[in-house]
Amino acid sequence: TNLTNLADNSLFTTWRPVYHFASPNSWMNDPCGPYYNPKTQTYHLYYQVQPGYVEWGNISWGHAKSRDMIFWDDVISWQGYNYVALAPGIGNNQSVLGVFTGATLPVSPTGDTTNGTVTVIYTSVKYLPISWNGYYKQGSETQSLAVSYDDGITYQQYANNPILVSPPNGWNITGWRDPKFEQMPQIDMILYGSNENNYYLTISSGIRGVGPRLLLYQASPTNLTNWTYLGPLVSVAGNYTLNEIWSGSLGYNFEVSNAFSLLEKYADGGDNQTVHLFVSLGTEGGNTTLHQSNHWSVWIEGNLNNANNSNITMNIIANGVSDWGDAYAFNSFYDPVGDRRIFYGWVMEANNGYGERAFGYNGQLTLPREVFVQVYKNVVNVNGTFSQGGPWTIVPNDNGTCTFKTLGVRPIKETINLRQNSTATTFTTQTFNQMTNFTSMNITSSNFELVATMNISQNATAGFVFRRSSDGQEYTTLIYDPVSQYLILDRTYSSLITQFTKTNIYAKHGLLTTKINVNQSQMENLYLHIFVDNSLVEIYANERTVISTHIYPTLSDS
Repeated sequence: TNLTNLADNSLFTTWRPVYHFASPNSWMNDPCGPYYNPKTQTYHLYYQVQPGYVEWGNISWGHAKSRDMIFWDDVISWQGYNYVALAPGIGNNQSVLGVFTGATLPVSPTGDTTNGTVTVIYTSVKYLPISWNGYYKQGSETQSLAVSYDDGITYQQYANNPILVSPPNGWNITGWRDPKFEQMPQIDMILYGSNENNYYLTISSGIRGVGPRLLLYQASPTNLTNWTYLGPLVSVAGNYTLNEIWSGSLGYNFEVSNAFSLLEKYADGGDNQTVHLFVSLGTEGGNTTLHQSNHWSVWIEGNLNNANNSNITMNIIANGVSDWGDAYAFNSFYDPVGDRRIFYGWVMEANNGYGERAFGYNGQLTLPREVFVQVYKNVVNVNGTFSQGGPWTIVPNDNGTCTFKTLGVRPIKETINLRQNSTATTFTTQTFNQMTNFTSMNITSSNFELVATMNISQNATAGFVFRRSSDGQEYTTLIYDPVSQYLILDRTYSSLITQFTKTNIYAKHGLLTTKINVNQSQMENLYLHIFVDNSLVEIYANERTVISTHIYPTLSDS
């Protein structure tokens, strides 16, 4: 069957995920302005959408709300345009061609956090097309503000938009968008020696032919319409990476950047807590040698420097990959209920646009993810791997080992709510000695969750085959190879439809070796948490490596 000849929406339920967030229909991409409103005790999520079309364009903001970030209600409803909160050109002639990504907080423009007012700052787009490696018209992107008095359902545009008109003078920019604002006491402390409750805003950008930039702005606690440029927080050369194998690429232009801090929380509850400063980055123009796209989702950790008492810069000390698959444009918020940082990412389809009108939708979001500082003690520096830079920081110990720290990531604990009314199967410990050994788990659903702990020898590969047809024509394989230290998602036989993307995805992932006593060391188990949601697959390994992508089996018993 030629999918392009099928009727619109005729494949709407064929591959559509059921427990990942998606727009009611049509195109969707970046998650925008997630926040928690303590006055209404609800979580809010916006996202870029083009209602009625399955391709990018006329970008608006859709809106949904939730009590647990798992089950969502469209605001106001899923029908027509009822779920659109911000639309191009409505109340703002700077956004006639698009309402791009931005940030939202339950605070008024004058700093009131008690009356339920919600403020959004977003990129208003006046001219298209724009491109990091092609034509970019000056004035295409400005930053605008709007206010809601009904818990984010409707917004009133600020009368004097845009609040930020242009990037720094003289810059030949690759982009200037995706504002993210919140209070950052760490910067206040460096600038003033105390927490002044100022707000800080970052804008993703880059200088053409030079490299990407993350620009830093400041506003007083009582006026979110007036921002002062402080300088570039992150400034690197094009295609910079701390480690070509482990760290991904910072490309030539940043998008949807999020600067945030995390406390290193000790298990014993001690007071000696260390603050780590991270930045999550979407990057354009990155190296594709080890990645299926020139768009990377990466993170960096750094120390803040204040060279001239006003310009805050970050010195990069660690650099890793947020998702090795097709998830991009990660956006976050601080959840005061759980005292945690939550991220959402956009998972683009892997259908190459083939049959997209029959699909009737395009894209979903990842499950909400909590990031945290992951700490391992008494780690052995095998083959000197940690002596080079990468997605880790290392503190040497007196016994010759080190303390290993990285940015951890895991699905939020509320995902357990998905298991209500579901069937759970527990498998006892099984031992396999050869690659020819397999056991069937008899999962007959295309929507399931799998948790596995695997004790792997240093030269043995192991993994799972899923979405397999009874005749073996279709299947997807996940393999971990401890020799090459790669987690490999093999999609070669994932679908009989040749037009869909079926390339393999490689995620660099090492299992840590810890010293138990003077004479004995032990390699950690491979811990996998896998979510298969019809076509959407999310794979978490040891709460620090993630792959998100799509597969499209066609046979009814796959």
